Amino acid sequence: MGIAGGLVPSPSALVVLLGAVALGRTAFGVLLVIGYGLGMAATLTLAGLLLVRLRERIESHDRARPLRHHPLLRKLARTGPVITSLLVVAVGLGLTLRAATGNG
Repeated sequence: MGIAGGLVPSPSALVVLLGAVALGRTAFGVLLVIGYGLGMAATLTLAGLLLVRLRERIESHDRARPLRHHPLLRKLARTGPVITSLLVVAVGLGLTLRAATGNG
């Protein structure tokens, strides 16, 4: 995840590179884009490792105290993905309507 996120071109990196070319400082622009990509890759990798560690701690805690003792967590585990997906669809529809009406 970290490597892929750091290698994906971003619009801001393209703007920096084009600005550097326009100023005649192409090497500096390339260095900035490489630094940005490495930083993004490192950040995403560390976030992924943190989530893996967190999952391991939660799973070890769940073995000690099973989930059936926590009705709120059980309900959240059932409804959380549905609520999240509905939120993503709602935001997508809102952005689509905004773009279609020309208010964006």
